[in-house]
Amino acid sequence: MTVVVLAAVPLVVFACGGQNNSAVGDAKLPSGAGSKGLDHQECSESGNKVEVLDTNGDGKPDIRRIYNKGTGREICRIVDLNHDGKPDMYEYYDASGTVSRREYCYDDTAVVNAIEYYDGGKLSRREYDTTGMHKIDTWDWFDGSAPTDPKTGRPTHPSRRERDVTGDGHIDQWWTWTGDTVSIAVDSNGDGKPDPASTINLDKTGQVASADTSGASSAPPPAAPAASSAAPATPPAPAAAGDAGATPAAAADGGKP
Repeated sequence: MTVVVLAAVPLVVFACGGQNNSAVGDAKLPSGAGSKGLDHQECSESGNKVEVLDTNGDGKPDIRRIYNKGTGREICRIVDLNHDGKPDMYEYYDASGTVSRREYCYDDTAVVNAIEYYDGGKLSRREYDTTGMHKIDTWDWFDGSAPTDPKTGRPTHPSRRERDVTGDGHIDQWWTWTGDTVSIAVDSNGDGKPDPASTINLDKTGQVASADTSGASSAPPPAAPAASSAAPATPPAPAAAGDAGATPAAAADGGKP
């Protein structure tokens, strides 16, 4: 692994994906991306110390770690998870060095399309674009005291979810988990409220356990995506030696989208 520590350098704005083959430090966030519904938080190198890591020895930086020059504390990092020369994840830290936010890119649209928020190193909320329309359509909330997957240390699912399935800017699905069963209430008449008579219950395999459509419109409610396919999967952690690619609080930060 090659490690290069640079002095403070001019500001470079990064984005996920992109169509060029340049290294991580060359990708740029498209103008107006934030106004489309996803709020990309700046990870500024200006006035800070930058550590560049090449974790796979291909001569291109895979991780850029930005430190406060005065305190030496890491502020944020930018990671190329799949070694294609394009940022896939941004990670931000609070004053204690604990992860407070992550942003992901799951495609080559050059736009951040998933944002995770952390409280005390544990995933508390997530919002993401599942349709590629560059605006948030799914919101998840997590219970920090919920059981976690023993293999990943992350919750197996959110405690609740809201979705804008039609893309009109209004919530039309409400998901609530009770154990491994999820109840999905649907707004089938467009009044902006969940219709109890159109509730669908899915078991842990994603199969319909029960559905009450009595009194509902004759038109079927919008199909509810299976819990495992409602959003892109979280990318794998970057391979690295020692602390080079380590992710703080990775064992306690919550389930995959």
